[in-house]
Formats: sequence, C-alpha cells, structure tokens
Amino acid sequence: MTPTRTARTLFAAAIAALLACPALLVHADAVTDWNSIALNATAAPPNSILQSRVLAIVHGAVYDAVRAVDQRSAAYAVDLKAPAGTSLDAAVAAAAHGVLVRLAPVQRAMLDAALGTSLSKVADGQGKTDGVAIGSQVAEKLVALRSADQSDARVGFTPKPGAGLYQPTPPHSSPAILAQWGGVTPFVLRSRSGLELAGPPAVASAAFVRDFNEVKEVGARNSTTRSADQTAAAIFWTVQTGVPWHAAARAASAAKGLSVAENARLFALLSMATADSQIVCFEEKYKRPHWRPITAIRAAADLGNPALKGERAWEPLLVTPPHPEYPSAHAVFSGAAEAVLRAFFGSDEVNVSVTFPAVFGVTRTYRSFSAITEEVDNARVWGGIHFRSADKDGSELGRRIGAIVVRDFPRSAPARIDAQLGRQP
Repeated sequence: MTPTRTARTLFAAAIAALLACPALLVHADAVTDWNSIALNATAAPPNSILQSRVLAIVHGAVYDAVRAVDQRSAAYAVDLKAPAGTSLDAAVAAAAHGVLVRLAPVQRAMLDAALGTSLSKVADGQGKTDGVAIGSQVAEKLVALRSADQSDARVGFTPKPGAGLYQPTPPHSSPAILAQWGGVTPFVLRSRSGLELAGPPAVASAAFVRDFNEVKEVGARNSTTRSADQTAAAIFWTVQTGVPWHAAARAASAAKGLSVAENARLFALLSMATADSQIVCFEEKYKRPHWRPITAIRAAADLGNPALKGERAWEPLLVTPPHPEYPSAHAVFSGAAEAVLRAFFGSDEVNVSVTFPAVFGVTRTYRSFSAITEEVDNARVWGGIHFRSADKDGSELGRRIGAIVVRDFPRSAPARIDAQLGRQP
C-alpha cells in the first residue's frame, strides 16, 4: 500500500470515530464548534476543492445569521433582521446545520445529533426558537443562491500530446477532474484582474531544468536525499488542505478570545478566500494544462535537451492528483489562508499542532502562518507531484486573492447574487 493510501485509510477510520461521537469535538463557541463539525461532515468528498465550496457556504450562512441577530455589520448575501433577544448560538447552529444537511445529506444523522447537542446548551424559550428560525432561513436562502453557481457544470477536457502538456498519470491514469471549476461563481471576487500568472517555465528554459532536477531527486519514491521529516511532511499534506488551516484559525481565535461575532467574520473570510482561490487556480490549470513531474521525467529522454536526464521508470513518493500541474492548488489555497489570517490577527504568530491522520497519525507543529505555507510549498515537491514554480507562483497568487477578500468582504457577493437580491453591487 502506498503512503498516500495508508494515510487516507487511517484518516477515514479516525473521521468515522469522530462522526460517531460529536461530543469528542473540542468546544470553544458555536462558530468554532460548527467549523469542526463541517470539516468532519465534508471529509468524504475526494478533494479539498469540493470541500472548500461547502465550507464557504456554511460560513457565509453563519456570518449572515449572526449579523441578522446583532445588526452590527453589513450582510453578505441574506439580509434579515432577527427579533430582539434571539439566541446567537441557536442561529449559528441552525444556519450551519441547514447548509450541511443540504450539501452533505449522507451525514444527516450525525448532523442532527450535533444540532441537538448544540441546542441543548441554549435555554428554552422564544430566543432559542427565533434563533433556530433565523438560522434556518439564512441557510435555505444561501444554498438556493449558490445552487446555480456552475459547480456541477459538465466541461470536457481532452489532453493533447506534446512536451509540457498534461497527460493522465500512472498508476491509475484517471481522466482529469474538475475542468469546470474555473467557471464556478466566486464568493467574493468580482474580477480576475491582477490575478494573472506568468505560467510555468518553458521546457527549454534554465528555470525548468532547475525545477525538473529538484523534484526528480527529492520527490522520487526511492529518494536518498529526502529526509524522514520531509517524507512525513509530504505525507501529512495529503490531508484536505482546509483541515490544518482551519485548525490554525481556531487556535489563533482561542488565543485571542474572539467573540462569536468575530469568529463568524473570521471563518467567513477564511472559507471564502480559500474557496475563491481554488476557482482561480483551476481556471489557470486548464488555461494552460501543464504536465506533472512523472510525465516530464519519464519523457525527458525524448526532448533532446542534454540538461534533462530522464528516467523511464521514475515514480513519485505520492500518487499524482488527476488534474494539470500549474499552479499548485494546495499552494494557492495556503497563500490565501495565510493572507487572511495574518491580516485578521495583525500578526504572523500562531501556535498550533495538527495530527493527520486524526488521533494517531503524523503531527506537525507550526509557530507562524507563513511557516505553514512554506511547508506546503516544499511538501508538494518532496512528494514528487509538483514543480517548485507551481508552488511558488501558486502561494503568491493565493496571497493576492486573500488580500482582495479581506478588503471587499462582506459587501462583495457575486453580481449574480446582488441581482437576485435586487440590490446594487
């Protein structure tokens, strides 16, 4: 069994244990509790990209539910006003639950149990009743608003032969996935202006030779230069990208003692920035579908470039994901998350340890948000699935996206949503 498959098998077992007992989730407040519940409920989708969309809808609903109660900030998409005395905690729980049961229906039993646990902590009365009502309304409306966001559009992709072009990769040679994702309606971004990338280095360039030689050496399954810690980091980052980043946000929130309203804004920013980062990332991936290291290294002998020493049987440490290489989705996600968290907290400092697979896997400890991004950039090379340029350019793109979301949220819902709501952008 490969390291990637081993990690995923162990992770699935740990998640099953958590889902069977929501009480095991660490309590901080209603927002962070439901952040953990949402991450666990969406562990089943096969990748971070699908999860990022669900989390953005969950935390958009939570934000608008909290805003409906406290009326201290602008609405994101669902502008309601709750009766005086409405319970914030009940509104948060009902909003998150209402989104998740629609978008992760197979987890209905766990989600219903988690809702019951949350509401049992709220005193019975009109405030609780009103909180459930307002949260449920926001969830229903926001899910409806996102229902035509093109996330389920059918977009075909046929790989073309040639040096530098993406091809399905061994061992499974699966068709490329998520070709439609670049056309998904963003959560905050209104324009791609300023988010353009230069593209991967030309195959004949010195930059490509440098990237090629690095990943060939350190990313090989049988590498003699990759350290044990680098191997552990590469395997750790097969985790869905949002898991460590949301853990870092929860740790920073707890250290600062944030309020429910502050957490509602924090996790909406983080979730929407990272969701939008994946939309832009996949538009770039399919705009110029770049080959993966395994394809390049095995084909190098046919390129006629003496600086590139090919190896027909070369294998990466990790199984290569089935989509084009440039830019790295993990890196774009991480750059966006880092930018949001550094801006929100006014600091790069964090103290968080994350274990993957959960409970009994590899534990990574971080003292800064930027250190997480740096490790992601490295880990995808150490795993043999990305060239350095895809990570470096990707994390910088993510930082630009995160800065825009921090600047424009909440009054930058997509134009389509504004039109549906009958308001001016």
